[in-house]
Amino acid sequence: SFEQVVPPNVVMSTDQRIILISGPNAGGKSVSLKTVGLLQMMLQAGLLVPCDETSEFRWFDRLFIDIGDEQSLQSDLSTYTSHLANMRTMLKGLNAKSLFLIDEFGSGTDPKLGGAIAEAFLEKYVASQALGIITTHYGNLKNYADQEPAIVNAAMQFNPQTLQPSYHIELGIPGRSYAFEIAQNVGIPGKVLELARNKIDGDQVYTEELLLKLEAQRSELETVLKEQKERNAELKTWLQRNKNLNQTIKQQETRIIREAHQSAQALIDAA
Repeated sequence: SFEQVVPPNVVMSTDQRIILISGPNAGGKSVSLKTVGLLQMMLQAGLLVPCDETSEFRWFDRLFIDIGDEQSLQSDLSTYTSHLANMRTMLKGLNAKSLFLIDEFGSGTDPKLGGAIAEAFLEKYVASQALGIITTHYGNLKNYADQEPAIVNAAMQFNPQTLQPSYHIELGIPGRSYAFEIAQNVGIPGKVLELARNKIDGDQVYTEELLLKLEAQRSELETVLKEQKERNAELKTWLQRNKNLNQTIKQQETRIIREAHQSAQALIDAA
């Protein structure tokens, strides 16, 4: 049997130039980022691109890509310093005709320090007018994206009941990491998880709870919209049937009146 293919739905414009994708591990962030990069490279190499016929692309003069781990003993590069080198190269070369793709932006060092440095770079990337896609787990980047009109938060959809990703990208909201849910699912003791929860900053707990409520409301809304769509389709069917029935009744009414006139005329002629 074949696995279901879920095409990423990515929309960028001159107003919203950068998409910041967040969400759980194994949720599809990196795959979505690589898919966009691969399709763009195929297009610019003159290859046919597998996409919906209504899709629109644009041409970029330069593509900047930071994906994977480029640490090297020979070059004296750690994971983080290799990322920093790529970020520096992008800072020098990005412009309005560039596309940049960054996976796990700012990772590889202390989260607070790495997040602060990543946010500073991101601010410069916004000023460059370049288009780009970034994946991250950093909360400060999600908050910055929420305040910066040129950046749009995006979340990889994830089912909290089954802990299975749907691989759909939802634009407009940041995604949760589902760290505790996934840890519980793999058998981490509850006492350890409870101890970990007590060590989390209060603002972060509030943000996670808020995102959880938002995702629950989104799931309920999708269910309601699906039911409404089904009802609309059913209503449309009944309206069409009613229209056909009314047309049939009018035809029969016309026929009956015509036959009645003919019978009456026949009676008059006979009299």
